[in-house]
Amino acid sequence: MKGYLFIVAIIVSYISVNAQTILTPQDAIALAIENNYDIQIARNLTDRAKNNTSRDNSGKKPTVGINANYTYRSDNTTANFQDGRSTSLSFASSQAANASIGVGYILYNGGFRDARIEQLAESYQLSKLELQATMENVAAQTLQQYYQVAALQENMNILSEAIEVSTARIERIEQEIAYGQSSGLAALNAMVDLNNDSLAYMTAQIQLDNAKRQLNNLMLSPLDYEIEVETDQEFLVGLDRDMLRDQMYAQNLQISAAEKNIEIGSISIDLLNARKLPTLRADVSYGVAYNKNNPASFLASLNNNGLNAGLTLTWDLYDGGQTRYALEDAKIANMGLELQRAQLLQDLDLQFEVAWANYTDRKEIHRSQERNVHISEANFQRTEEQYNIGQITTVEYRQAQLNLLNDRLATTSARFQVKIAEVELLLLSGLILD
Repeated sequence: MKGYLFIVAIIVSYISVNAQTILTPQDAIALAIENNYDIQIARNLTDRAKNNTSRDNSGKKPTVGINANYTYRSDNTTANFQDGRSTSLSFASSQAANASIGVGYILYNGGFRDARIEQLAESYQLSKLELQATMENVAAQTLQQYYQVAALQENMNILSEAIEVSTARIERIEQEIAYGQSSGLAALNAMVDLNNDSLAYMTAQIQLDNAKRQLNNLMLSPLDYEIEVETDQEFLVGLDRDMLRDQMYAQNLQISAAEKNIEIGSISIDLLNARKLPTLRADVSYGVAYNKNNPASFLASLNNNGLNAGLTLTWDLYDGGQTRYALEDAKIANMGLELQRAQLLQDLDLQFEVAWANYTDRKEIHRSQERNVHISEANFQRTEEQYNIGQITTVEYRQAQLNLLNDRLATTSARFQVKIAEVELLLLSGLILD
């Protein structure tokens, strides 16, 4: 008997020994957004998309290049002149060198550069939407896991109280045995019940530890970091179905991303249309050249330098139908994006209706469970009074205790299921981070 009481004392004291600074939902979200790898990866992609919008990547700046060349030759030459003279040379050397610096600029290319700049800018905006969506999803996952931890933490408190009741029952039976008012069988039954309560507590502890590891993983904290969460969570007030639906259409990031993809698809069509138009390029260069000829040449050497300027017009009048095919494909792809947006709206409508139904149903279940708890508490209190005066058996007393325990656990589960349903609604409505 003392061994059982010792185990119970260890279990009951576990919570107070391991108590840490309480982590609020806001703290959990802030840590997850700051540290979560999914968000860091999405942020990196956004930085790359922003870098791509640089003017240096727009094609609107001129190009500058330097060219240089040097050639040395050693020839065996036989030269016959008009006046009848001839000469033969062996290993006659000649040298040639030239260098130039040039600037080129595309004056016109069918609006391709402007469309490309717009495409890069829209892609950057899309990446920002995707980053925000990742943050919202991580925040929702963190909140849902937070409430899982809170529910299990509350269960630990309820199970701890059940152990205290079972312990008090054993102590009462021990006193009754001492006065010859009870039997050893009643003590054995009480110990079995206490053992079952202790096992339930330890099982809940394992579940709680695993849930905390999941939460720490989302926040990128050490997996074994001990945390304690707030279990006294109030329901949100003022959640209106029509307001949330309107917010979903206005702020849901999936819808915004779908619309942005359609815009980018339209720009892709503009880029392909630009391929059908001419390109006009201007080039200016300054160059120097030096040639030292072999002795058989008319000129011993030649030096020149000068400025060159020109315009180049290129126009692919027909490319085998490749541009026409690409345009048709791009238009079909954009129609597909329109269909995807329509499908997304339909899916979101369904998700919203399911989420709202879950929310209202879970609130009603919670209200029903709370009524059950009040009834179970009154029943247990009356049963305990009758048990204390010996009017009912320990079996009846234990059943009343189990009824109250199960109703309290069910109420805790129902309460946090409402909080999880709130998270689902806020995520769909784009309000999860507000």
